Amino acid sequence: MWCGSDDAGEPVWHVLATDKTSTLCGVDKKQEWPPGSEPTDRHCFPCMRAFQRTMQKTS
Repeated sequence: MWCGSDDAGEPVWHVLATDKTSTLCGVDKKQEWPPGSEPTDRHCFPCMRAFQRTMQKTS
């Protein structure tokens, strides 16, 4: 997981792709939030849907 911005610039948690430089929704990972200072409990819905589809394929 990586805390980045959504389309509106608000902080959300994204699911990182296996390359660890992009997210499942296609956002490039550009910055790190300082450890322990993640400002949200919101999650990126496109990332979560992609993660759910992936998990359903593996079960």
